[in-house]
Amino acid sequence: MSLELLRKLNSVGLMKQLSPAIGVDFGVGSLKLIQVQPGPVPTLIAIAQVDTPDEFEGDHAKRLEFQLQQLPKLIKKGGFKGKRVIASLPSWQLFCKHLQVQKVDGIPLIQLIGAAVGQQCGVDPAALVLRHIEVPAGGAKTEVIVNAAARAAVEHMVQSMRKGGLEPVGMHSEFAAAGKSFEIAAGDESVAPTLYLDFGAHTTKAMITHGKDIVFERVIEVGGRSLDRSVAKQLRCPLAQARRARHELEELSAPKSTSGEGMAFLKSAPTTSNESGIDLHEPLEILADEIRMSMRYHDAMFSGQRVERAVFLGGESKHNAFAKAVAQSVGINTRLADPLAKVARTGSEPAQGVDLKQPQPGFGVALGLCHCPADL
Repeated sequence: MSLELLRKLNSVGLMKQLSPAIGVDFGVGSLKLIQVQPGPVPTLIAIAQVDTPDEFEGDHAKRLEFQLQQLPKLIKKGGFKGKRVIASLPSWQLFCKHLQVQKVDGIPLIQLIGAAVGQQCGVDPAALVLRHIEVPAGGAKTEVIVNAAARAAVEHMVQSMRKGGLEPVGMHSEFAAAGKSFEIAAGDESVAPTLYLDFGAHTTKAMITHGKDIVFERVIEVGGRSLDRSVAKQLRCPLAQARRARHELEELSAPKSTSGEGMAFLKSAPTTSNESGIDLHEPLEILADEIRMSMRYHDAMFSGQRVERAVFLGGESKHNAFAKAVAQSVGINTRLADPLAKVARTGSEPAQGVDLKQPQPGFGVALGLCHCPADL
């Protein structure tokens, strides 16, 4: 390519398309953005986060509109390069389920999956955006993990970003993004089954991998706000006040584990008894039951390949007492993730609303999106 042609491309803005895509995570608790320069060791370009105003946290539609309006402003003022974005599909919009499908000669597997999901959801399969993963679990039928969302909801997000002057080039589930983040971070680590628990404000995402391959996914309808609502009911106070009270707790009663293992990364943390009178045993027990059920499902699919370690991520995992209580109930060795630990940075990169001196377990999805395919 001649120098003159390069100049012409640059003059019409086409060279801007070469900028790395910005990962955009539409979380319930906050909107998170990160951009990295790809390479053997990714290098941070810019990072930003804006928390969700309290009045929008309980309203998915209003919160998403607020975040879509904030997104181009953050990119413009935050030191990001270009306007290409790869976004997450929020878990509250996602139908996620394991299905067993009988293959039929001459009919594409995606068509069979669409028919099954459409029947379960009571909608025309054409009204859904479908993605699936085949799980090598054996058996007469094919085990698949299905992620589906309303096509209208996906198109609304895409069009809103375009109206904001951005160029959406990809959209992926939080599972796919988190998996990509740890695929990069793990390098040549063991392929032993690993449970990833992404503790968010609205839901907890449970994902099990064999090396780089995702073999299990589940959205658990328990998150930080579930605990906050319980606290608010007990203290008869607003949700924001309840959240502050919960975060001040240094100890939570953990549901009983089926194993003698504990939580490796928090064993040394000092704790005191919960003297506030707040009782969160019920939502924690529901969460623990769902996690144990997920592990049993995996162990039944893969005989002799039990899950023996877990990795915690997500914004709520920063709450020490909550993470410790869950880890004790799960009963396997666990550790807290810092997805940014293997991202090179000088300390002078633009960082809006993010303290890079602290671990950032909530940025797993956003970072993984940077490495997901641009397939829109």
